[in-house]
Amino acid sequence: MNSDILAKLGRRLRLGMVGGGFDSVIGETHRIAFQADGFYDLVAGAFSIDREVARRTAAALLVGGDRLYDDYREMARREAARADGIDVVVIATPPQIHQEVAVAFLSAGIDVICEKPMTRTVAQAEELAAIVAASGRLFVLTHCYSGFPMVRHARDLVRSGALGRLRMIEAEFAGGAPGVAVEPADPAERHWRFRAASMGPEAILGEVGSHAHHLMGYVSGLRPNRICARMQTFAAGREVYDNAYLAFDYPDGAVGRLWASYVAVGTQHGLSLRIYGETAALEWREEDAEYLRLRPLHGPETVLRSGQDGTSDLVARSARFRPGHPEGYPLAFANLYAEAASALVAMRTGGDPSAFTAHLPTVFDGLEGMRMIAGAAASNREDARWQPL
Repeated sequence: MNSDILAKLGRRLRLGMVGGGFDSVIGETHRIAFQADGFYDLVAGAFSIDREVARRTAAALLVGGDRLYDDYREMARREAARADGIDVVVIATPPQIHQEVAVAFLSAGIDVICEKPMTRTVAQAEELAAIVAASGRLFVLTHCYSGFPMVRHARDLVRSGALGRLRMIEAEFAGGAPGVAVEPADPAERHWRFRAASMGPEAILGEVGSHAHHLMGYVSGLRPNRICARMQTFAAGREVYDNAYLAFDYPDGAVGRLWASYVAVGTQHGLSLRIYGETAALEWREEDAEYLRLRPLHGPETVLRSGQDGTSDLVARSARFRPGHPEGYPLAFANLYAEAASALVAMRTGGDPSAFTAHLPTVFDGLEGMRMIAGAAASNREDARWQPL
């Protein structure tokens, strides 16, 4: 990572969190990621709706009591008024309030890094996209798997023409660990992602399907124009879908498939991507993330390794260590935070942030994800009838 970033600003970026307390599934992952390169200081937060959890989180993270907030609206107002207020906020709440939290901070002139799915509905996503565009602020959506060096190298290969014309794009995010494959004995212990009231019965597509969907577009550069979907519920007592099969058509004749599941029993994580072109194919698996397999129509398979020479500057910058030292998920996530830091510093020092924002998932990626979910829901309701995107 660029060691001159902080020197340009003369300090670390001041960061706040909404959500992400010690009762959060994803909060600690964000903290590991944004602390990895030393670009941020966590100085404020509204960490949880449970005041005791929020208090314990702030105390453990050395956030001062005067910057621990019960309400994110108060946090946005007061931080915007401080001479040493936060530069950027991380939104790690349940997704049904992402939009209102983001709008509160954007309206206060504070940049936003937001968990996915971006909003509760397509209408909210469209409204948020318009607000972001009008605000001039940075909005980053944490589709963290696009930070893996070999995912980025896969995108470079596709753009270079190494696969020829693309024909088939296939992605899976199908896990089956005990925590998601079965419902808790006590329904009161059910996580929000398994509550239909939170994100609707299709919540699986926001929680895991959106990651696979983003990777399909990020690497291929293609956007589908039609979708059909079938969704099922297998776990006893579950009120949302826990398995989904989606098919896509693309304007140029390519086709795609996406499988999202919580009940692929025996699979720990299950994220993978395969792209087939006229002259070659590639495959990447998150559980073997240091490697990218390139299979030409003629000639032997090539196994590419993260950190080796011969990649683009972006891919090389995304791999911190020499080959043989696996980096994994936290540092892929950290790449998004590092690039966001570079963009934020450029915005504050008269530089051009576009070199960094070009690689970051944006509000428009979030909007595409919400349209995918809405299209899949409509198709499933109509017995897998094709729906336009």
